[in-house]
Amino acid sequence: MKSLFTASVILVSMMLFANGVWAHASYTGYSGAPGRQACSISCHHTRDFAPTVAVTGFPQSYVPGQQYSIAVAHNGGTTIKQFNCSIRVGTGSTNAGTIVSSTGTSTYNTTGETNGVHFSAADQNSATFLWTAPASGTGPVRLYWAGLQGTYSTGADTQIVLISTEVTSGVDDNTALPNNMSLAQNYPNPFNAETIIKFNLAQPGYVELSICNLLGQEIYNWSSDFDKAGSVSVLWNGKNNSGFDMPSGVYFYQLRTSDGKLTRQMTLLR
Repeated sequence: MKSLFTASVILVSMMLFANGVWAHASYTGYSGAPGRQACSISCHHTRDFAPTVAVTGFPQSYVPGQQYSIAVAHNGGTTIKQFNCSIRVGTGSTNAGTIVSSTGTSTYNTTGETNGVHFSAADQNSATFLWTAPASGTGPVRLYWAGLQGTYSTGADTQIVLISTEVTSGVDDNTALPNNMSLAQNYPNPFNAETIIKFNLAQPGYVELSICNLLGQEIYNWSSDFDKAGSVSVLWNGKNNSGFDMPSGVYFYQLRTSDGKLTRQMTLLR
């Protein structure tokens, strides 16, 4: 779960796209992290188009022990064939924190790369996983993501590296947590295929997010039980609970927790 806070720290974020980084859909251990090679250009065609893959929810600065929801998705174009991802301490090979699978993902352990994560099934538009940040004193960490968008013969290899620094405020971490529940405007809005809904939790507990049409009919429902307060990002792909695409129009999304409920509206354009 992502935490929002104010602290006197340097925020560092970097995204790096490179060629020749991915292999077959069933391969694991190829995130491109230190000590792990990514697939060579000889495996398949490397760059037939500009990739549109994005990894969101990884904090620029993390609170030690805090849980974050990280989303993988493409911003248009073809599906993502597969990816491998791991999070390491500094520029070394030691795992940073713990990755747990969530929607559309599973974790893997292989020689040289433990606690990695990838799609549970190939050819997906989006997925999420949870990352619990490491203990205090760990310092900067890096997320390594490598994947193929498209097919082996006509695709786009992509590598993403994101850096997160540790919050060292010298005060209790609880002071960095939100005092009240809040629901942000979805982004992008209007949107075509996918949008991200962010909200803050003032305390741990059961959370439910529902999306309704103009008739008040619930078309999508997401829920989870969080053990910590903080910020959460939920990716909605414009589909209902049955997996069917919803038509263009105005929709309402409502957050419900023990603190109450908040509602906003968004616009889907096909």
